[in-house]
Amino acid sequence: MHPGCDAEARIRGHPEGALRDRGDVRERSGIRLLVLRSHGSVPVLRPGPRASLRGIDAGQDRSGGGATGDGQSPGALENGPHPRRARRGEPGPGAAARGLAPGGPLAVPVQELTPITATLVQRFYHDYYLAENLTVVVAGDVDAQEVLEKVSAAFAEMPRGKASSRSRFSEKGLTGTQAAIEKNYLDTQGMGITVGFRTPAWGSADALALDALLAVLVDNPLSRSQSHLNAGNAEYIRVTAVPQYEPDGGTIALAFGVDPDRVQDAEGAILTLIEQARSSPITTEEFQSAVRTLTQRDAFARTDLSGLGRYTALAYLRGAPGSEDLYLQRVKALRPEDLVAVARKYLDTDRAVFVEMGPDSIVSSFKPDELGRRIREKQTVYGAAFRSGPQATASTDAQRQARLDAPLKQAAALKPVDPGRGRVVRSILPGGIRLLVSEDHSAPAAAVSVYLLGGVRYENDNNNGITALAREALLNSIDPTTRGLTYRQTLQLEGRLVSYQDKDMWGCAMVLPSESWRDALGKMGSMFTHPDLDSVNVDATRIYVLETLDRWHQDDQAQRDRLIFSAKYQVSGYRLPQLGSHHTLAAMPLTEIVSWYRKFVVQPNMVVAVFGDVDPAAVRAEVERAFAGIPARPFQPGTVAQEGDFEGFREKWELGAGPYSTVTIAFNGPPARSPDIPALYVVASLLGGPKGWLDEYVMKTGGARNSNAILSQALDESPLLTMVTVNGPMQEEDMVKLLFRQIKKAAILPLHGDLAPDLFNAKTHASSSYYMTLDSNPTRAYQFARAELFGLGIDYPILLPARIQGVTSDDLLRIGQKYFQRGQWNKAPYAVAETRPGGW
Repeated sequence: MHPGCDAEARIRGHPEGALRDRGDVRERSGIRLLVLRSHGSVPVLRPGPRASLRGIDAGQDRSGGGATGDGQSPGALENGPHPRRARRGEPGPGAAARGLAPGGPLAVPVQELTPITATLVQRFYHDYYLAENLTVVVAGDVDAQEVLEKVSAAFAEMPRGKASSRSRFSEKGLTGTQAAIEKNYLDTQGMGITVGFRTPAWGSADALALDALLAVLVDNPLSRSQSHLNAGNAEYIRVTAVPQYEPDGGTIALAFGVDPDRVQDAEGAILTLIEQARSSPITTEEFQSAVRTLTQRDAFARTDLSGLGRYTALAYLRGAPGSEDLYLQRVKALRPEDLVAVARKYLDTDRAVFVEMGPDSIVSSFKPDELGRRIREKQTVYGAAFRSGPQATASTDAQRQARLDAPLKQAAALKPVDPGRGRVVRSILPGGIRLLVSEDHSAPAAAVSVYLLGGVRYENDNNNGITALAREALLNSIDPTTRGLTYRQTLQLEGRLVSYQDKDMWGCAMVLPSESWRDALGKMGSMFTHPDLDSVNVDATRIYVLETLDRWHQDDQAQRDRLIFSAKYQVSGYRLPQLGSHHTLAAMPLTEIVSWYRKFVVQPNMVVAVFGDVDPAAVRAEVERAFAGIPARPFQPGTVAQEGDFEGFREKWELGAGPYSTVTIAFNGPPARSPDIPALYVVASLLGGPKGWLDEYVMKTGGARNSNAILSQALDESPLLTMVTVNGPMQEEDMVKLLFRQIKKAAILPLHGDLAPDLFNAKTHASSSYYMTLDSNPTRAYQFARAELFGLGIDYPILLPARIQGVTSDDLLRIGQKYFQRGQWNKAPYAVAETRPGGW
């Protein structure tokens, strides 16, 4: 294939040989355009804030971002920040470029930035920002011809020409071990040792084998370094691998956090890890774990449309279109001897750089010459020890390259098929479980989720935190199919696990390679059916949740954000923190926890969602088998406290730990199923969107540090929350006046004439933001399960953006008088929470 062909089919290969997605590759005005069509129930318009699943460690009860905030996820301010890595299964920054793309540096030293002048920037732009050097990827429910026209128009004035060849430097290879001592940068602490090596070219067979080797050494829970730490060894505290692949080779850094008093011990442990990789055979368990890590990483990176687009673009940049879909076939071609071979070839301490970095008070006494001599002496000793006996078998370069690159020859022969992202199909199983299934063959990944009603809505002052305690107790139960591992551990070995809870619902969700969805579903069913709700497990879980609660209490922003709910609600459970209190978590009787589990974990209260690269016909039988032991008795949660109406306002203020003052205002809202919800989304975007009034009149004109507006959806009520952060009490009164003024404008001003663009922008932002919560299977599963539990209808996530687009200026005036204003001069009832410097 080549990008100059008109309407040439894009091809993706299923790891088992079936075919996936497909679209067009076209070239217009020198620009290479790739169109990945995913025709299904999810229209994708433009980028916007993404919702995410939230876990217990995400910092419960914290404000989310984005103008529509957590309309995507009920209880925006209670649920924590958006850990997109948990949602998409992304690795940390050190693992971001694993064999996929040239990696950018995690930080650019000032010494490298200083020489860059405006002239150099202009020259770079002139040489490389050319139409012939540009690849545009559009993924989603789009028409290829329309995309071609839009992209052509958008880049019509882009300069044409051939990009300059990449600058090359004649760099001599390292001879001998290089050593360096560095002082910590400002605002950094701790002591570290980093060992750097050269790497093979990005996308090569050696790069793939090196990725697998890094998984054996560092990048998975069963890695050698993690096993070393688990055994109680303390030569180093943590370790991460940071590869920087380039088209012509790059670097790999193994970074170790160390105790300043044990630097020389750490040097020995590091050299042992490296020499062992070069000399010792890779065990079957280590190799299987490494392959599983690479398989999961590939699947997770393509769980959303942006990931699909990224993989496709990178394959074209490599000059190997279609290779991204053959990655798993290449992984399956790996052999343990390949890992030994690349360890010997690249992890060579005779051509390495050792850097020790720490506080000035410690490293000022270190000398590079002395460090280099000490490393060379230890290297001689450890090398002789590990190389004296029989050596592990290693593959040759030719064998390795031929075997690992063989699947790439299939790319040109593959035929295109529809990716098949289908509509969500709902069914009710005999016991009452509601099953949601949607197939999506655009990536070899699946999302398996189980959600139930629960949370603080059903709690009171005596059992606050019982949902979190029971939820984590289930995950901490022992999986009987393993040797003493908990369900949390075994599920995390399968894929990315998120333990989720908000004000109204709870559960767990997984993203995993599609070949493992049955096994994960079986483990989830066993966990919900046979948890260890005994005193030993529950007491251990109390400690776990209490530690999380302590971290939440130490989070200043979380405490500021949480205050509005205890100010607004006096009866409803929404006033309570999700993690409970020290008293309730410690004193809650075991019998009450068991009773709560039996009340809430029943089939009529469960929604199971399986989305992704699965066979829909096989899902129902697997779910019935996995959850057959769950009782089918009716869900009877008992009386739920309801908040009564109030007039005027409710206020609460505290002294915060930071230097700033914050004000949060909450106006009453309707229940989640109200027809007013779409208009409230628009109001939230009108105020807090990127072109919103808060940004224009409170931030830019008023000088506030930060401001936002969020629709916080919950089952009983969805209040509009507005917040502003100011420099201190002296500025607070003026900012609050400005805040109320913008809300009043939204309630009484017709958005016609000069204000019509504001309405258009708000509707576009609100609908687009919600659409973007449907761009991955984990978040699609969450949104549809939430709609099912709330009784909103199976098509609610699809219809809501259309309803948002249908909102008119008259609709905003109607809800403005209903929720924000009482006539021209009187405000509707509201709650206000204020924090000022001074400490909690």
